[in-house]
Amino acid sequence: MPLTFDKKIIGNEFDHTVFRPVTAAQLREYAEAVGETNPRYTTASDAELVGAPTFVVALRGKHFMPSNMPNLGRNGFDAGKDIDFGAPVRVGDVLTASSTVHDIYEKTGRTGSMVFLVLRSVITNQHGESVATIDQKMMFR
Repeated sequence: MPLTFDKKIIGNEFDHTVFRPVTAAQLREYAEAVGETNPRYTTASDAELVGAPTFVVALRGKHFMPSNMPNLGRNGFDAGKDIDFGAPVRVGDVLTASSTVHDIYEKTGRTGSMVFLVLRSVITNQHGESVATIDQKMMFR
């Protein structure tokens, strides 16, 4: 059965989430969980503390994919992430994630046809500064 996806969904925003203000506890807990030892991420005063760069990936907890992602009719799996980091996350930042379908493309491998869906989440802080751009790739067979 061939895989088909409507490319008209490219560019459509399907999620816009404003998160609660970032706390020092969140930043320190994340740093500890990933084994970060740099004092900048772990023991700095609240005013000096910044989030470990990959903190933004954990914003949605166990569910990186927003619940209202377009229904694509098939189960896909994580094919990796590309992350461009911007301004550091600081205590008190109010982060906003805007997610769009960025690209859909097909590849043929040894086991047949695969379709890749790229979901782009642009994360900004309350000052409108880019904190990160995350391209989440999903692969469908």
